[in-house]
Amino acid sequence: MNQRHRLAVEDWIEFEDERHQVVATDGALVRLRSITGHRITIMLSELLTDPSFRAFAEPPPEADAKDVGLDPGGVLATVAPAARQAALDLEAHLWEATTGYRSGDPMKAQAGEPRPQYHPDMKKTERILAKAAELGVSDRWLWKLLDRWDEQGLFALVDGRKARVRNPLRNVEPRVIQAIREQSAAERLDSSSTVTTRFLRRTQNRLDADYGTGEVPLPKEDTFRRIVRLLLTHRPSDPAYQRQSGANQPDRTFGNVIAHRPGQVVMLDSTPLDVLAWDATTNSTEGLELTIALDLATRSILAWRLTPVGTKAIDIGLLLADVMTPEPMRPAWDDALRYSMLRVPYERMLTLDERLAQAAARPVIYPETLLFDHGKPYQSDVVRRACRSWKIDIQDARKLKPTDKPHVERLFGTIREQFSMHVAGYKGFSVATRGRTVEEQARWSVDEIAEFFAEYVVAVYQQKSHSGLHLHGFPDLEVSPNEAYAMALGSAGFVDCPRDPNLYYELLPIAGKGRVIHPYGVELNHLVYNAEVLYQFRNAKSPYPNELWPIRYDPRNLLHAYFHNPRDQKWYTLRWTHALSDLQPFTDITLREAKRLLAQRGQDPSKPELIAQALRDLQNRTDAPETWTKGTRKRWSRDRHRAHTQAVDALRSTPAVPAPPPAPPAPAPPTRKPTIPGLHAVPNLPIEDDDLDLDAIQPAAVWNPHSAQEN
Repeated sequence: MNQRHRLAVEDWIEFEDERHQVVATDGALVRLRSITGHRITIMLSELLTDPSFRAFAEPPPEADAKDVGLDPGGVLATVAPAARQAALDLEAHLWEATTGYRSGDPMKAQAGEPRPQYHPDMKKTERILAKAAELGVSDRWLWKLLDRWDEQGLFALVDGRKARVRNPLRNVEPRVIQAIREQSAAERLDSSSTVTTRFLRRTQNRLDADYGTGEVPLPKEDTFRRIVRLLLTHRPSDPAYQRQSGANQPDRTFGNVIAHRPGQVVMLDSTPLDVLAWDATTNSTEGLELTIALDLATRSILAWRLTPVGTKAIDIGLLLADVMTPEPMRPAWDDALRYSMLRVPYERMLTLDERLAQAAARPVIYPETLLFDHGKPYQSDVVRRACRSWKIDIQDARKLKPTDKPHVERLFGTIREQFSMHVAGYKGFSVATRGRTVEEQARWSVDEIAEFFAEYVVAVYQQKSHSGLHLHGFPDLEVSPNEAYAMALGSAGFVDCPRDPNLYYELLPIAGKGRVIHPYGVELNHLVYNAEVLYQFRNAKSPYPNELWPIRYDPRNLLHAYFHNPRDQKWYTLRWTHALSDLQPFTDITLREAKRLLAQRGQDPSKPELIAQALRDLQNRTDAPETWTKGTRKRWSRDRHRAHTQAVDALRSTPAVPAPPPAPPAPAPPTRKPTIPGLHAVPNLPIEDDDLDLDAIQPAAVWNPHSAQEN
């Protein structure tokens, strides 16, 4: 049954995990203002149907300094020692006036107690009069002090001047405080500025717009700077990344993600790696991006991908395959890093997965649930299809809420401290921390850094004790991710991971909804692909529901496409018809660049021969160093690296039937030259090599001018 809500101006609601006040309504639109000062306008229907909407929220407490109360125990713990001792001495006088003993306990009587004027047999009124005379105060004041002491305890005896409520914003106009908070929230994504220039001007403009020009003036610059320092945790003058990170921090804890067995929750995320890679061919540097898969239960790094900046959906899809594939041992690694050195039933597991024989000491886990953010590569059809094929659940983190996956966010900091800082070419995590000669220090290529990172994961991270992992029953004993994995196998068991021989091809994206096989081949992105296997399916309707043939391609190498033959259940490689032997592998980004150049020249970017020529022009620039630009260097390095990665990923599955390379053009047949003077040469006369006898050739006559003179 639908629930009915009535919203009025000044009502408080919950929306997107934050409290908002309704400040205006206009038909189907609602104007909201959050407690941080952020203003939004939203359609009423969208607001009421949003899952995070809650009506009748509690208003925020009013910050009135006069009503602020202090914790008595907190006051006694924080006042100066002299003020505390004075309160204790006064309490001893009150105990003596009421009981006759300064401690209040006859069993702890001091020497000379009780004194005659405070003997317990005397009336309380007489003892109060005697104490007032001793302290030099009136008995009326002492009676009032006794009443407060009975109600508040020792706190009533503390000097009020020492326990005064400190509120430095007591005399500040509340509308000024609200305007500062609202303006700070509005500028959380802006560049940094000084407090007393742009921020002061914009705050005054906000007050003028809300209450009228000059109605609420701001204080002087020094006072305004002091107010901003007291109100805001991240001020406008702080670095922009600090303010943006602080704005994303939630105002409450919504719960912790807990996993009890390996693979129950696997977190995925990407971040720029703080290391520059060096390309020896182009003598240039480029940034890298690191994608990580972290198992929450054991804190193990299950898989990783190092790519040039700009992770694609195909990288995420194949990262899932890396999670379920053992990490191979490198020849230079020590035998202590082998999978067999883990404290697991290795012999039994080897009968289930023979790939573990040559594997490194990194867990191999079948994930149950993936947790990642709303990045475009993670929301692609490639990732969704892979998860559906492997029966893996998907859980999205909320937008702009990195605290939903804090473990993998913290892991990036650990990688920076333990790995990135120690690699030549470390550039820092921001411009403020970047060195001056980073490009000159970079000396490792992308593949070399990837190998270093693999060794770091297996030899360091998986072996090092983790503060978030503990031995069962011993909360003070920390264990490493590998030890946590071994303990988890004892309680949850080992789940064998799927090993599909066609894994690589099934993860590749399909071109649209399918393609028609024409007599000249199939067309993808205005590129024609062909192979001998397509002849038997030309102009034939496919058995698929849409009567089209699914053609898969790898965006990292568009020289080839892949076709699944339903008759022999094999994958076949389709080759681009205009791909000559001198054309290097290229990515979809390079293809778009070639089409853009064609459009700038006024040519048709849909003609395959023009695209081939434009691609060849782009790649020929890398052969002329004097024409290299920064964009050309990055494009060439990116295509070369991704083509290499594509070839490595293709080795996961059974190799596809290769397409024969195009036949080189036949050379023109040589012509026979005349051997007798005066005989005219016959153009393009072919030489019959089979009938040619070199010994039967008669030498040509040579003209001798001397013999002519003699005649």
